[in-house]
Amino acid sequence: MKLFVVGASGYIGSRVFSFAQDSFDVMGTSSRGGGGLLQLDLNESFEPHNYYDFDVVLITAAISAPDICAREYNRAWALNVDRTSELISQVISSGRRVVFFSSDTVYGEREDAFDEAEECNPAGEYAEMKAEVETRFIGNPLFKSIRLSYVFSREDRFTKYLLQCAQDGVEADLFHPFYRTIVHREDVAEGVLALAARWEEFPQRVINFGGPEVLSRIDFAECLRRYAVKNLRFRVTEPGDEFFKNRPRIISMSSEIFPMLLGRSARTMEEAVRLEFDRK
Repeated sequence: MKLFVVGASGYIGSRVFSFAQDSFDVMGTSSRGGGGLLQLDLNESFEPHNYYDFDVVLITAAISAPDICAREYNRAWALNVDRTSELISQVISSGRRVVFFSSDTVYGEREDAFDEAEECNPAGEYAEMKAEVETRFIGNPLFKSIRLSYVFSREDRFTKYLLQCAQDGVEADLFHPFYRTIVHREDVAEGVLALAARWEEFPQRVINFGGPEVLSRIDFAECLRRYAVKNLRFRVTEPGDEFFKNRPRIISMSSEIFPMLLGRSARTMEEAVRLEFDRK
């Protein structure tokens, strides 16, 4: 099977691309190219023949920062919706399959546990953009969407912030309440590659990619301190309403499909932290 990873130099796409090289014939793109990757900038015109030889196209590229999507709405919409939809349309028209990387924020704030059957109520501009792309293609059998919770690794933005605070000997500020079903980046990579390889076994058009626990940022930091960063210190801050305008306070997302893709339960935060920091 041949895979085409759009955004293969990004935080999630790079791990998917790396994992795929073990079992697939894979090509990746970045906005600048180089390093064995094709150049594909969704802000510019692109040649459709680049992916015609591939079975599944994985679209990980996006402007994903909620604040940027709100502040630079037109630019973000042009890339996240218009150009991404153009790419998806071209891929589907060629008879190829698409896996679109979406977000749990399309559900909006949800305190009680829910699965893929829950209706969407997008929270913030970024969520609206993801939901719009899904709406345009969700009825097509060549399109599937994976809705990601917060994706953890030692390279995610929040973990890097905590590590830097520990290194500098300063207290980290933790916004609370803020809860997600945090998922390990390697589980995401394994899950999406399993979906690409076993497409027909999973007829669902949407799959939630989240971990088995609903965790706050306090839980996150305490787990990191307990198992990896002993000198981490932090204080709890209640953010203003502006912070939550684009970020639901809690999303208790679950899935019975994701563990089936993995062939096991998704990793807990403790398991993910141990794995990330035991292999420096």
